[in-house]
Amino acid sequence: MSAILPILRGGGGDNLEILCLELEDYVVLSDLEKKEVLQWRNHPEVAKNLYNQKEISLAEHFAFIESLRQNPQKQYFLLRFCGVGLGSINFGKKSSEEVEFGFFGNPNLSLSGIGRVLEQVSLVFAFDILGARQLTLEVFARNKQVINLHKKFGFQISKEKEVKGEKVLEMCKDNTRILPLRHCGVE
Repeated sequence: MSAILPILRGGGGDNLEILCLELEDYVVLSDLEKKEVLQWRNHPEVAKNLYNQKEISLAEHFAFIESLRQNPQKQYFLLRFCGVGLGSINFGKKSSEEVEFGFFGNPNLSLSGIGRVLEQVSLVFAFDILGARQLTLEVFARNKQVINLHKKFGFQISKEKEVKGEKVLEMCKDNTRILPLRHCGVE
C-alpha cells in the first residue's frame, strides 16, 4: 500500500500551501529501501528511545517485514517528501476504535521539524484513514523533547509504568471530531 497524504498549511491571506507526502508500506519497499530504514532504526540516536535497543540484523529486519504481510493489525510506513525519506511511522490496532502508534525520524537529516511532520501525518492517517477514535503511544519519561511535541498536538499523559527499569508514559489523544472512546486522563 502506498498513500499520498496532502497536508494543508495556511500561509496567511489567500495563500494555501499543499505538501504531498508519500507513505509507503514496508512490505512493498525495495531491498535497498528496507536496508535504509534498518540503518535508521539501528542508529544510536534512534535505538536509545526504543524498547528493543539492540542492533537488528538484516535477516531479522527482513523477517519482521515479511511477518507484517500476515498481521493486519500492524502497519509500518516509510514517509517520504519529494523522494527523500523523512522517517518511519507505525500503527497497531489495539481495538476497532483505538490505535497505538510510534515513529522515528531519519537521523541522517539535519532538518528541524521532522517530528512535527511525522506527528501530523500520524494523526491524519490514524483518525481520517484508519477511523480511530483514540490514538495512544508510549514514550520513555526521559525523552522530554518528544513528550513536549506530543503535548503540543493535544496528547495527555494517561498512565505511567516501568519497562526494563525505566519509567514509561502512556499518552493518548481523542479524535475530537467524534465522541471519545474513553477520556484521556490520568487513571
